[in-house]
Order: sequence, then structure tokens, then C-alpha cells
Amino acid sequence: MPLPKLSPLQSRLAASLIASLLLLLLYFTFASPQFAYATDVDSIRPEDHNHERLLERPFLDVDMEELERGEISYEAEFIGVDRGIIGRAPTGNEPKEVINNRLETTNIALGQTVSYMFSNASLYGEKSITKAFLSPLRIQGRDFEEDELEDDSQESGELKLEARQSSSNSRTLYISVTACVQPTALDTSIHVPPPQLQLYVSQSANNTNPGPGTSPQDMIELEGGYVMLALNATGDVYFGVFGNNNTQTTYTDHPWEVEIAASIDAPYHYYYDSSDNLSLVDSDTGSALLLAGNPMKLDGDGQNHAKWMDVSTPFGLFARDMSDQSIVGLENSYCAWTKGEPGIQVGSSVAKREVDQLPDEQFYVQGLSGGSRYRAALAMNGNSTSSGSGIVGGGGIVFRATNFSTLSDGNCAVITNLSFCDAVSYAVPSNPTKFPNSTALADFYDNYARQQFGYFQNVLNMTPCETTGSAQYSLARNCDNCTTAYKEWLCAVAIPRCTEDLSDSQDYLRVRAMSHPFPNGSYHPDYVELGAQGAFVRNSRNPVIDANVTSGPYKELLPCEDLCYHVVQSCPASMTFDCPLPGSISFNQSYGQINGALSTSSTGDKTPAHCNYPGPLPLLSAGSLALPSQMLMVLMLVAVGTVYI
Repeated sequence: MPLPKLSPLQSRLAASLIASLLLLLLYFTFASPQFAYATDVDSIRPEDHNHERLLERPFLDVDMEELERGEISYEAEFIGVDRGIIGRAPTGNEPKEVINNRLETTNIALGQTVSYMFSNASLYGEKSITKAFLSPLRIQGRDFEEDELEDDSQESGELKLEARQSSSNSRTLYISVTACVQPTALDTSIHVPPPQLQLYVSQSANNTNPGPGTSPQDMIELEGGYVMLALNATGDVYFGVFGNNNTQTTYTDHPWEVEIAASIDAPYHYYYDSSDNLSLVDSDTGSALLLAGNPMKLDGDGQNHAKWMDVSTPFGLFARDMSDQSIVGLENSYCAWTKGEPGIQVGSSVAKREVDQLPDEQFYVQGLSGGSRYRAALAMNGNSTSSGSGIVGGGGIVFRATNFSTLSDGNCAVITNLSFCDAVSYAVPSNPTKFPNSTALADFYDNYARQQFGYFQNVLNMTPCETTGSAQYSLARNCDNCTTAYKEWLCAVAIPRCTEDLSDSQDYLRVRAMSHPFPNGSYHPDYVELGAQGAFVRNSRNPVIDANVTSGPYKELLPCEDLCYHVVQSCPASMTFDCPLPGSISFNQSYGQINGALSTSSTGDKTPAHCNYPGPLPLLSAGSLALPSQMLMVLMLVAVGTVYI
């Protein structure tokens, strides 16, 4: 059959239609997913943290026979997507999942491993919006590698990690473990703590139950019952805590009582190892007064100054007798310190607070024994604002422990919380026979100072204080300044600060009452001979001490000379106050000189002084005890027309 003859117009239309159909066929053919386009690109290794895993073995390095039997299956891993969403069959020894900032408590026996997992979904979950005043995030990093040597991470009780290159797909995870109670030796005569717990960590799906004998993993041993591990994670993190049984000592069946937590916000538990942040102010035969450091020096950028001003007592204090072995091996654990001795009572209060200055928190520790040694640790319950499970940093902070001693004799006793001389918190001349408790002794000194202050007010009332500025006695000072300066000076005069350590040869201490007997009625022949050197040595600076307290020999920490100068500068000239000249006998026996400025430095520490000044002013040491804190003391000599103060 012959083809129909087309006109020229029809021929052109048919040709165009056929060409269009061919173009559509070519388009759909090359747009098919069976075709791929390849070109040279830069290496993905700096950006893809899973690239190393792809290079570990051939992509299809599997046994096809086992694959057909269903013994090997493919499990996809995606950043930010939990396997629980994809689906995974549970196994009999699957680790327990921990939740962000959620506390886990468990018991671990010798030789036992307890396994946990922090899931990929929790790792990339939302961070907490709650922030603490005092953040413990002072962690300098180093890279975490699965095959890293264990010894590199055990120096300070925490594994410190560097951020990876191009770590936009990773997150920092903080894992903390603290031991609250540990096994004890079966032989009670042996005071040897058990080995420290061990923390094993793996980020590999090939080791979901890390512990002794498995790999790949990293191990870090607890130090003082504490460890904090920070690592950059990109997926599920598996970790196990092992009750180390590598010991020749036989222990009871009582397990470790352990707290475990993981957080993407901040360490749930924290141990501050760079400072004890604590100083001994004074001690006596049954009590001690300790002072916490300024919290601002721990507060990084210092943006929380206003908030700290409203938190009067952010810290807590724990104390144990040095003979108590239950804390040995657990010194860095907050929960271990909470299980303290019931016989030791710790009271917290705010020491003298200057205008626009942060409060100094002091601790009055009672229930101690004379001539004994103790260890104390400053701590913070939770993160300074909240505590407990579900709270960022809710597990508490503990500072490095420090040691202190109590006195053997009772002729110096610590007093605090006076109503009138509210800046007085230190040891004063005492007699336990006449004043069986510190409250009675404090009332005696406080009432005496208040009575003497009344005489001063009678004189000051003769000065026209309530008048115009131009009519006042000074354009720079007023009667309020005079009253404050005189009160500080008077409390130092009436309540001298003492130490019973007569062997202390520091040149800023002065011997007192050498011709008087000790509270038990005995004399020391050497001290009687010293009493012959003059009235300054023979008696106390305040006659009521020798008449009513009869403390016996002691050494006095001299008051700072500035106390005298402040009175002279602040009070009317008509009151004829004057100070002895430096270098004179009266000055050398009455005043001490400040060793440096009294101002607070940028780090929050106060400069130490070798004299007594209102409010505690000790040297905050890094492990050693400070000298007794500096307070007030002065000698008052009343002469005709002139008062030397």
C-alpha cells in the first residue's frame, strides 16, 4: 500500500513532531537514577569524621554465607538520628541508657562491670537553658582517640580533650563518676583503701560493653573516688565502670556505692583541684574558724557579681578527723563527704561585709578534740543555685582538701557572732574554768566593749554633728566616719587576738601576761623571768583580762597601725586623739604594720597582713594553712590632755 503523499506543510510538521519525540526520549533516558555523574573533588577527610571508619576495612568485607543465614545485617548510622528510631533488636547484655543530666546510682562489687550508653539522640538533643553562677567548665582539651595510651589521661582525675578539626558535627559529652562508699578491708587492723574504680569508654559499635579485655576503648582510673571525662562524640557513646579487683588485700562483700552521670551541658559532678579555696582563721581546743575564698575568682569573666552579692552563703564545708580512714581514697567525691561524722557540727555565716564588696563566708566548726588534726574540704551543693538529678551540675562541687589542727591548751578560745563587735571572729584570751563555753566568753568581751563605747558617745555628742556641711568639724569626714573608726579600734583594744603557741618566733607577735599562772594554776619558770622585762610583757594590754579572765601566758597578734590613723583622721581634733610614732617602744608593743595593701586583687584574693584588722583577712594558700587572720588590737594609754591609741 503506497504511503500517502504529504504536502510540504504536512512534511515539515511531521519532521518537527518526530524530532521532539526523539529529544524527549533522550531526556528521560539520561535523567534515570541508573546513571551517575563523576568528577574530581577535594578529599572529605577533614570534614567527615566517619571517613576513618570507611577506610578501616573493605566495604563488602563480609561472609556472604553468613549473610544469607541472616547472621549479619546492615544498620544505618546517621548524625542526630537514634538507632531506636531506625529499629534494633535488643540483646541480653545491652548497656543501660543514661539521660542527659540524669543521675544514675548503682552498687558495683569487686570484679564487676556495669555498662551504660549515651545515645545519639540524647547527644544531639536540646541543651538545658538553666545556667549556674559558678560554671566548672575550665577544661582544656585534647583529641580523644580510641587507641590512645591510658597513662596520658590519669594525671589529674579527668580526661581532657581537644576539639577535633572541623568538629561542627560533633558534641562534647561530659561523663562523671563518683564513689560515695567503698569496700573495707576484712582485717580491721589494715587501713588500706581498695583500688580505684576504672571507667572504660568506647565510641565504636564493635564494643558496646567496654571493660577489661575488650577493644577498641579508652580507660581512665578514678582518683580520690572521682573522675570526669570530656570527649568529642559523633554518635552513641558506650561506657562501663569496673570494680578493680587487682589487689592482694581481702575486702568485705560490701560494694562500691557509685553515682554516674553524663551531660552535654556541663559536668554533673566536679572536683576543683587547683585550689582548696579555704583558710584557717583560728582554732582552740574544741572548735575552729575557717574562711572561704571569694567566689568571684572562680567565676571566669566575672559577669555574676550582682548575683553573688545576693547569695550570702554559697559554699558548704565538710570536716573529718585525720584518724577517720573512711574518706581516704574518696577525698575528691562530693557524695562521699556528705556521709560525715555526726559529732562534728559546721555552722555557716557571713563575715564582715564591706560596702560593694562580696561577703566573706566563714565556717564555725565545733565538736572537735584538743590537740588533734583534721582534714576539711570546701564544697558547693549542686551548681550554687540548684542540685539533684536533672540539674546541670547538680551533683555538687568539692574543692581540694586541706588540713588543720586544734590547740592543746585552753587559754585561747575562738569567739564569733558578737552583736556589738560584729567584726570579731578569732581566738581571744580565755579560761575554760571561768568561761566553759564560747558564748559566755563572747558575751563578756562584747558587753565590755559596748560599755566603753558609751563613754565615747557621750564625748562625741558634744560635737555639733547635725549641722550644715560648712559648719562641721571637717569637710572630708563627719561624725559617722568617726563613730565607725572608733568602734573598729575599740573592739581591737577590748578584745585582743591571741595564740597559745609561745614557741612561735614571728616578730609581729608579742608575749603577754608572762607573770600570770595558766588556767590550771601552774607557772612556767621561763615565762616568769620574761615577765620581769616590763609591763608590756608582764600583763595583758587590757587590764580586765588579767582581772576577770586570767588566761595566763599567750602571744598577741598586734593590731594594724591603720586603725589608729583612721581614728585620728576621722574624729574631731577636740577629742585630742594621737598615735605613737613608728619605731618607738609604745608603737612596737602596740601596733603591727600591714604587709602590703589591704585591697582585694583582681583574682579575688585579699593581700595578707602581719597584723590584726577588722574582719578575717588570711592568706588563702594552695594547700598550706594561713596564719591566723588579721583583726584589731590596740593599746589605750590615757594621759592628761592626750589619748594615745
